Amino acid sequence: MNRTKIVGALVAVLAAAGLLVMRQPSLDARLADVDIELNAGLAARSVQIDPAELVDLIYNFNTALQIMDVRDEADYNLFHIVDARRVTFEQMENPKWVKGLPKQTVIVLVGNDEKRAVEAWKRLSVQGVNNVYVLAGGINFWLDLYGDAPGQRGEKMLAQPDLPGNDIFRHRFTFALGSKHPGADPDPKSIPPRKYVKKVKPIGRVAKKSGGCG
Repeated sequence: MNRTKIVGALVAVLAAAGLLVMRQPSLDARLADVDIELNAGLAARSVQIDPAELVDLIYNFNTALQIMDVRDEADYNLFHIVDARRVTFEQMENPKWVKGLPKQTVIVLVGNDEKRAVEAWKRLSVQGVNNVYVLAGGINFWLDLYGDAPGQRGEKMLAQPDLPGNDIFRHRFTFALGSKHPGADPDPKSIPPRKYVKKVKPIGRVAKKSGGCG
């Protein structure tokens, strides 16, 4: 085979590969294809977990856990749950980043309310990521329950998440405290008990976390 034929064959292969890439549906297209199915699961509240269940996951559930905060950087810096890491939609739309997520790990997505976390859940779910949940009511509901001084926490235990919310941070902070605020790491031994329906299935046993925020 002469040089011209070799170059022609390479061009044909590259062109075919390019066509294959072009034919792959975009993430938005894939989301549109399964939007009804995804919304059905959300409407059934099967993936939204109560804040009390997340507290149990952090301390008592023997399950590998990642808390992903999908809020903007300013809100994240004001307050975030202990060990939560900030994650952007751009990262979630990167196949290489998604492929690198740890296996046998429960992922809990956190927004100010639920709207943004739900959109993040859809992005991961359509890419085949399993064991992904949304914090019911987001950070706003979390702080409704755990953000007051210890002597006042019991007064808001009947609060309900603001669904779906507008993802505006409703709690005011004078300083950016991050996870240094006591409400970022509530000690299950010092907060009032809260009943909830368990939704997270245990996977990948790990050692329990001892102690609390003191």
